[in-house]
Amino acid sequence: MIHRKASEIMNTSVVTFRPDTDIYEAIRTFLKNRFSGAPVIDADAKVIGILSELDCLRVLTAEAWDGFPEGKVGDYMTAKVASVKPDTSVYDIVGTFLNKPYRRLPVLDDDGKLLGQISRRDVLGAIDNMRENPYLYGSKDQQLDLEEGAGGVHSAMKRARGL
Repeated sequence: MIHRKASEIMNTSVVTFRPDTDIYEAIRTFLKNRFSGAPVIDADAKVIGILSELDCLRVLTAEAWDGFPEGKVGDYMTAKVASVKPDTSVYDIVGTFLNKPYRRLPVLDDDGKLLGQISRRDVLGAIDNMRENPYLYGSKDQQLDLEEGAGGVHSAMKRARGL
C-alpha cells in the first residue's frame, strides 16, 4: 500500500458537465448532490475546465448586482485545470493538495480524457487505510524507534519514496 497510485484511489463515478449546460442547472446539481465541483468535458470526453462552487458563487453574486445573469457552464468555468496522471503517487497528490487550494484533481490519460477524479477525502481515506502498515505507524510486533528519528509518518513517507 505504500506506493499507491492515483488509479488505485480515484473515483470513477464522476459527475461532469458539458460547456453548454445551463449554469443554474449546474448549481442545482451541486446543491442536490452535495458536492463542490465537477470537470467540464467536451464531446470527446476531454477535460476543458472545472466548475467549482467558487465559480457558482461568482454567478450568484453577479445576480445580486446585475439581475439574473444568463449563461452556460462554459461561460463561468475555470479553464486552467490542474490534473494528475493515473500513475501519480499518493504522496505527490498530497503535496499538491497541501500547496494549492484544490479540493479535487481530475485524473487524465495522455490524450486529456477523463478517467476519474481524486478528492482530498479520497486521499484521506487512502492514507487512513495505510494505518496497518508497520512502516507508517508501527505495530505491537514492530514498533519503530521514534527517538532515533526512524519512525513516524514523515520518516516512513521518505523511506517509501526512497529519500
